[in-house]
Amino acid sequence: KAEDRPEAVVVRLYEAHGSTVVAWLQTSLPVKEAMLCNLLEQPAARGCLPLEQQGVRLSFTPFHVLSILLVLRQ
Repeated sequence: KAEDRPEAVVVRLYEAHGSTVVAWLQTSLPVKEAMLCNLLEQPAARGCLPLEQQGVRLSFTPFHVLSILLVLRQ
């Protein structure tokens, strides 16, 4: 769960193989909005991530950590 937002969860993902990759985050949760955030769960300058039918498209560079704030429908 997100620290300051009861309607949100934070997902942290890590690229562990040293590759540049594109990945899709899929969930059965009722996601209303997805955005990149920092370790303090503050939204990143790049803003919202588009929600697509396949999920949320993420780009990783080698050994990169991404934090994604998923705001859920109530």
